[in-house]
Parts: sequence; structure tokens; C-alpha cells
Amino acid sequence: MKRITKKNLVAASAAALLVATTAFAPVASADEVVTLRLAVWDYDIDGPTTYDPIIEAFEEANPDIQIEIVNASASDYETKLTTMLAGGDDIDLFFAKSNTSLPGLYSRGYCLNLSDLFEADGYDLTNYGTVLEQQMTFDGGVYALPFRTNDWLLFYNKDIFDAAGVEYPTNDMTWEEISDLAKQIVDNTDDDSIYGFSFNPKLGFIFPFLTEGEDGFDISTTDFSSTEKCIDWILDLVDYGAMESYSSAQSLSKDQTYFYNGEWAMMWNGSWYVQNLTQNADSVDFEWGVANQPYFEGTEQTNFVTSTPLCISSASEHVDEAYRFLTFVCGEEGASILATTNLVPGYMNDAVLESYLANVDLDDQSIEALTNNTTHGFGEPTTTFSQIISAGQTELELVLTGNEDAAAFIESIIDQREEIIENE
Repeated sequence: MKRITKKNLVAASAAALLVATTAFAPVASADEVVTLRLAVWDYDIDGPTTYDPIIEAFEEANPDIQIEIVNASASDYETKLTTMLAGGDDIDLFFAKSNTSLPGLYSRGYCLNLSDLFEADGYDLTNYGTVLEQQMTFDGGVYALPFRTNDWLLFYNKDIFDAAGVEYPTNDMTWEEISDLAKQIVDNTDDDSIYGFSFNPKLGFIFPFLTEGEDGFDISTTDFSSTEKCIDWILDLVDYGAMESYSSAQSLSKDQTYFYNGEWAMMWNGSWYVQNLTQNADSVDFEWGVANQPYFEGTEQTNFVTSTPLCISSASEHVDEAYRFLTFVCGEEGASILATTNLVPGYMNDAVLESYLANVDLDDQSIEALTNNTTHGFGEPTTTFSQIISAGQTELELVLTGNEDAAAFIESIIDQREEIIENE
């Protein structure tokens, strides 16, 4: 065990699967204090800036509760969390890795149904927008609150556009128009290392793009035919030389840092990237902006959104205290603090928005792109979400590396989906 923040470390939990660190309440005596165990990933990396200020504010307001952090690396978190929950570990609250992993945790009975608590408390859920219903409601019950949300947006390098004499993207553009801009960039740029458009070359970042071709896309029922136009869009840009091939990006271990290295004129990424750019401001020597998510011709403009759900364990023996923590962290108090880190909270009202805007130095178009979006996800949440997505991403890699065409991708993912659903 090692000291990873200014907070004191405590002994490892049963099975020693995760590392624990404790934030101690400042006032109440030991026999009056309830300790809540909170599972989170990469606390040793993100804790001091993201979680500690919120936890400290909560403990100051609730001196009868202290928070013990149960930490794991991002790569191991989901496996270790489910192992501990299945083994009866006394975790009180836990973050789901994403809204797509939440259905699996719900289906195993690990998440407490929060609806009765909200009703008894008269808790107002309207400030969570559409995400709560789209991603955290199962069979009429609410099983999590969104700690933060990630709208997918178009980031662009203003200096590259200026040098190429190309107009900036706007908040109302189709993917077809974005393709034209990307081609104009490479046509008017002498530097062969600069590309007009890019994804972070990870399948989890590219796969959501496939849902953009059809309104009302549902990963469990849609026939995937609309994904062909999305795949063709990518391959056309690669063939034109306006986007680097997936194979090349992978072989060079490229990631989103190449945007703030000044090599990509545009990049589709999550709103969390605002934090990356601002925290690495010393390394970013160009002006950048954000545009709203584009849309294909003939479809309506909505934003793909992911979220970070916070759940109360169905096995918690401290539900009342855990509920106080949940509604603090995911309510106005916690959201106002989180907003100062340039992350977009799941809870949003005027006060939280003001807190967010006070800490970002962006133009009006970028601010508009980051707020007040109509969201969509992968459709009705089901327990097979993550399995279908995983299968789809495997097939997508075959397409992007030239080992499968779009028609074969569609046929294969439908076959695999049927098998996954049948075996659930």
C-alpha cells in the first residue's frame, strides 16, 4: 500500500482485489461515523483533481460519514468490481464504467432501485435531462444517477483552417459537408503530416459513429443497414488521403494527443477532451474550437452521449447514508464542483452551467456546442449492450483494415447479435 493522495490509506479489502484509500470526516467521533466504501477506477490518477474536492465538500457537510475509496486501474476495473460484488464485498456505492456496462450490473442485481428513495425524498430528476431515461432506467425503475456526461463533438484546429484558407466548421453541418472540409484542408496544405479529419483510433471511439446514419438507432433491433454509409464515409476519406488509415494510426500508436500536436485539423471526440486540452494548455500552441456533432443528410441532428453512472449497491447496509452521498455528488453541489474541472456534469441547471462557463475560455459557438444538446445513445438499454458492442467493434476492425467489406460487417454483426440475445 502506498500514499496516493493526501488522504490516509486503509487496509485492503477482502480478496485484496482493489486498493483502498480513506477520506476521514473531520468532526464526529469514531463510533458516530459511518464509513461508505466507494468503488472507482484510476483514483490514483484522477482523485486529487476530480474526486477529492467533491468528497471533501461532502464530508464537511456530513461529518457523520466518511468515504473509503476502493480503487482499481481502468483496464481492470470492470472485472474486479463484478468479482467483488459477486463475492459479497461490502461496497456501498460504485461507478459503472459507462452507460453501456450499467445494464450488465443491473441484470446481475448489483444496483439498488432508487425510485422509491427519490419519491420519498421528493427528489427532482428533471435536471438530468434525457440521459436518465435513455441510459439508467430499467423496467420503470431508476438504478443510477449520471455523475458526468460526455457529448460527442467536433474539435477543430483553427490555425490549420486559417493556413489552408478554409472556413471553420459550424454547429449545423452534415457529415457530407465535414468530408468536403477535410478534403479542402489536405488540398490546400503542403504538410503531408496533416490530415483533415480523424477519430481517436480506438474502436470504442469509432464504433459510435456507425449509429449516426439512422434516426432512432437501437443496437438490439436495428438492421444495421445504415452503417454502410458511415463505413463508406470513413473509407472515402482514407482513400482521398484526408484521413489516416486505421492500420497506420494503430501501427504508430497514435491517439488523441496527435490533435494537440497539431496534426489533425478535425477530430470527433467526447466533451471530456475539453479538460485534456485545457490541462495541457502549455503543449497546445494553436487556437482550437468545438462544433456541434454533425449529422448525415436526411437525419435529424442529435448528439451521441455516454455517461458515468453512480450506483448504490443493492447489498449496502447504509442505504440512507449512501443516498445522501449519491444525491450530493450527482446533484447541484457536486456538479458545481465538477464543472470547475472542465468536465460536463450529469446534473445541469443555471448555477452549474455558470460554474462550467466560468472555467472554460471558449468562443460562443463552442459553448453552444457543449450545452443544451438533444442526446441519443445506442437505443433501449439492455443487458446485452456491452456484448453486442464488443462483437461490433471486432467486426469493425476487420472492415477498417480491409479484411471485410461493409456488407459482410452488417451480416456478421446481425448473426452475432442474434446469438448473443438467444444465449442471454
